[in-house]
Amino acid sequence: MIEMKRTTIAWIFRAGAGVCVIASVLFFLGMIPLPLCAALLVVAFPVTILSLFFVWMAGESGGDIPFIGY
Repeated sequence: MIEMKRTTIAWIFRAGAGVCVIASVLFFLGMIPLPLCAALLVVAFPVTILSLFFVWMAGESGGDIPFIGY
């Protein structure tokens, strides 16, 4: 099983947040259609939120990431 480190989860958060921001900006600039923006947000937003919870709850010590009740 792969051990998830806090830094790895932080990178997942940054990637998800980046996708959300970029998709929103591209939509507001008229460069991508609404369905594509919505599809990107539907995939990226839950990943962003869950990884944010994991970063907050994961301790610096090793071990498992705590259950957040999702």
